[in-house]
Amino acid sequence: MTKKVKKIIWYSRHDILNSQCEELKRIFGEDIEIIKDPKPFSSAQEAVKRFRESGADEMVVVAPLSVISHICNQGIRPLWAEMKQVPIEQAEVVDKNRGYKFIKFRRVKRLALEFEDIK
Repeated sequence: MTKKVKKIIWYSRHDILNSQCEELKRIFGEDIEIIKDPKPFSSAQEAVKRFRESGADEMVVVAPLSVISHICNQGIRPLWAEMKQVPIEQAEVVDKNRGYKFIKFRRVKRLALEFEDIK
């Protein structure tokens, strides 16, 4: 009996870090296939459509909160790569002269914004 490979689509302009790949293997097992979708999407609907067409089991997404909210509203619970800002010499990735280190993946269940009037 062959084990099903867990297919993960990667929506980010950044490549996957070794630490992120290792963490996905820890979570889902060694049999994973990570597919980086290199094309930016023009809307959350397009991201959802491409995810469903890909046949992927999981989605890692770096996108504006409004896009992630729409993805969640479509019944998809994407993975969020939690990053911590660190000094550049300790960074796994540098973006706009800021250093970041991967902490862990979290599953986004829903997003909610709560406002109050300014007095």
